[in-house]
Amino acid sequence: MTDSDSENSSNLVRTGPEDNIGILLWRTSNAWQREVKNKLKSAGVTQNQYILLLGLLKLEERNVIHRQTITQRNLATYCGVDQTMASQVLRVLEQDHLVRRAPGHDSRSNSLYLTDSGRRIISELEPEMLVLDSHFFTLLGENVQMFKATLQILIGLTPRMSSSGRM
Repeated sequence: MTDSDSENSSNLVRTGPEDNIGILLWRTSNAWQREVKNKLKSAGVTQNQYILLLGLLKLEERNVIHRQTITQRNLATYCGVDQTMASQVLRVLEQDHLVRRAPGHDSRSNSLYLTDSGRRIISELEPEMLVLDSHFFTLLGENVQMFKATLQILIGLTPRMSSSGRM
């Protein structure tokens, strides 16, 4: 611990759960996840499955221009999830005929593709999830874009501000 760390920590004031930013972020995340889980349950997918299906859709849309193989590793990195978790979830999605694997350019990896069923689920859920987010974060008003940018910074992404008000 450096001298500046000691000085900074001595200025910290112990707070309760209603003032601790980490606990508030955790509580907010739990409240949001409850709503998401309820919405996704009706479609028969989990939050992890939704994230990977949505990520695969967005990578496929990009590939219309770039024509690159989408591997499990690419997808996990893009979605910001653990590769082992992605592997387990993709196995289930493949069994449920929402994703298919095919030999890739590299013999050590497979390419991932959404099936028509996977594409249909995401095309039905994506607008509903945008509405859910909009309602959940409505109290932020005009600060919603700043909040999103702040979250992007905290997880190491470059903030992308949009003027549309969409999240």
